[in-house]
Amino acid sequence: MIYRSFRTAHSAVKKTENNSVYLSNLTALRGLAAILVAVFHFDSMVMHLSFSNDSVFLKNCYLMVDLFFIMSGFIMLHVYGEKFTTQIKRTTYLSFLRARVARIYPLHVFTLLLFVIIFYGALNPYMSGTLTKLIHNPKAIPTHLLLLQSFGLHNIFTWNLPSWSISAEWFSYLLFPFLAFIMARFRTSGFLILTLLSVSLYVSIVYFLPRSKEFWSLPNALDINVTYEYGYLRGFAGFLAGMGTYRLFKIKTFVNYLSSDAVGLIGLLVLFVTLNGDCNDLVYVPVFMIVVLCIASNKRSIHKICMLRPLQFLGDISYSIYMVHYVLILCLAIPIVDNIGYDYTGPGSLHPPLYQGLVICSLFLVIVIAISSASYRIIEKPWRNRINSNTKGKS
Repeated sequence: MIYRSFRTAHSAVKKTENNSVYLSNLTALRGLAAILVAVFHFDSMVMHLSFSNDSVFLKNCYLMVDLFFIMSGFIMLHVYGEKFTTQIKRTTYLSFLRARVARIYPLHVFTLLLFVIIFYGALNPYMSGTLTKLIHNPKAIPTHLLLLQSFGLHNIFTWNLPSWSISAEWFSYLLFPFLAFIMARFRTSGFLILTLLSVSLYVSIVYFLPRSKEFWSLPNALDINVTYEYGYLRGFAGFLAGMGTYRLFKIKTFVNYLSSDAVGLIGLLVLFVTLNGDCNDLVYVPVFMIVVLCIASNKRSIHKICMLRPLQFLGDISYSIYMVHYVLILCLAIPIVDNIGYDYTGPGSLHPPLYQGLVICSLFLVIVIAISSASYRIIEKPWRNRINSNTKGKS
């Protein structure tokens, strides 16, 4: 899932005094996470990639959205934390929110509009039926425009499914300046309080939140995979965890132990092993935090790999990948596999030989990357710059 791109924040990082810390490493991590979300949805909705009967790695890749949330809190505190250390000015607060709107809103509105045109124009026969009508609920359009689609206002996920996490991000953005102020003002006690709040939210999501029993419901097990119902709490918990991770990142003696290639590789290996196992979702949160610390602090071989242009490029367009891949699954991947000889009857109905699945999935990813690159250059980046430049002109 998420998971969201944070290129604007990353660009601002280069202008800070912390430029010696290679936070650009997280750009590559963000790009890879976005690709895994796309593969996760391909595996669950188009055709199953049967690596082995015991492998659950792809099934657990919905957790990439939680990695996005953690990186978001981490980067926001790094880039904007100093603006809210002593006070929260109205102008500074609104300027921060405008920058966030410029980052997430234009592409969100574009993809929503695309879904509306395709659905009401009857342009895709695979977007029809009772369930599809519930998903493409006209009453949910204002919900999406107001970024409220993760607040349980509807009893099913609606329109562009991945966008629930953008709603959750926005909720965290609204509270971030106050959280940053608390962490700066109260230091240790503030850190402990917000950490306790994050832990409490995660535990509540897993064990105490009521789960819908409807057949279309996604959050139907004891995990953290809540989306349209309590997604804002899930995002907020991850955002707080990311802010706490950044505070640990500022402890040099602690980070020095995590900055070596060996520790970084061990962290990535642990992440892969746990994702490929049947773990309680609460296990993944500290693993994600450690991986973010290891990748962000590394200045050696891992850094050189992260700085490869293809990986940086994927990170740059990761938000576009996240936001457009779902419509491409519905309007491109499913129609194609259904018309080239596969008997597609619904999500999970296709289990081709692994090599066939990998070939088709790879071709799908190539198309996703190409279209995401176009949406980044045509919509995401120009509109972000336009909104930011208009804001500067008024300030």
